[in-house]
Amino acid sequence: MNTSRFEPERDAARTQFLANAGWADARLEWRPGDASFRRYARLQGGAHRAMLMDAPPPKEALGPFIMCGAMLSAAGITTPQILAEDSAQGFLLLEDFGDATFTNLLDAGEDPNALYALATDVLIALRQDLGGPHPTLPHYDAAARASHVSTFLDWLWPECMGAPPTADERTEFTALWRDALHQAPTLGRGFVHRDFHVDNLMRLKSRDGVAACGVLDFQDAGYGPLAYDLASLIEDARRDVPAQVRAACLARYQNAAPHLSPEDIAAALAVHGGQRHCRVAGLWIRLWRRDGKPGYLKHMQRTLNHLDHSLRHPALADLRAFLVEKFPADARAGAISLHESALL
Repeated sequence: MNTSRFEPERDAARTQFLANAGWADARLEWRPGDASFRRYARLQGGAHRAMLMDAPPPKEALGPFIMCGAMLSAAGITTPQILAEDSAQGFLLLEDFGDATFTNLLDAGEDPNALYALATDVLIALRQDLGGPHPTLPHYDAAARASHVSTFLDWLWPECMGAPPTADERTEFTALWRDALHQAPTLGRGFVHRDFHVDNLMRLKSRDGVAACGVLDFQDAGYGPLAYDLASLIEDARRDVPAQVRAACLARYQNAAPHLSPEDIAAALAVHGGQRHCRVAGLWIRLWRRDGKPGYLKHMQRTLNHLDHSLRHPALADLRAFLVEKFPADARAGAISLHESALL
């Protein structure tokens, strides 16, 4: 990434921050961007390395990252240590975990069973240590989470249907999600990462047990249904998870919480996972149309396949009927084909 994309004032502020932190002479290498406005760069100063987080205000805020990182660390979850900070300017200097994301390891041919087992153990630890109310976290109740499917209505629907939904369609769709989320099992409530998947997990060979999994990108965490992170992991919108790996994760999770029935787990994953898939399907369009990032459209088919699977559960029967009538198969096919046309 070229730093010329930043305004000169931003460049100057970043240079001053690094100088104040003792990294004025460090070599800076920008990392590939993600779906947010945050940017990361690796700093190399002699034998020492660190990561710079550049989170330009007001588009990004460091407070949630700092707060959630402290909560996770106190619960024994490994997060990057903060080496220096300037919250007003939107800069953090972080411990560098290296490049061994679970995604990179899987792409290199590592056995997924061990990696997904470790990730599941992190969710179990979160359940045990950060379950229960958290007054400092945003609360994601059924009404709030139903409103999150607005990305589907605001971006995917008009893209595929040629017009936005009517007021009645919007009201009915949101109400159906709200009712389903309100009635579905949650598998408990507590700290929910909200983006718990292999891109945001790192293997740290120098540590043991759950601590060997470094957790990233937790600034959007909230208090909500624990089923959400489990669905994020094993129903990943960005990569296929083998069926046997998914089954092993579910068995491992249930073994740690034997009071959860298979029926409740299935219903919770269908509803809470389905809400995520619905929201993310719209997010892919927004990243393309608003933010100029068409590459995420390659995940549309997988995302809609996950949503279709969720909609087959009886808990989402009314939503399935609504979409069959209002968002027919040709609209779905159109959404999947967008990836090719967007890259022309």
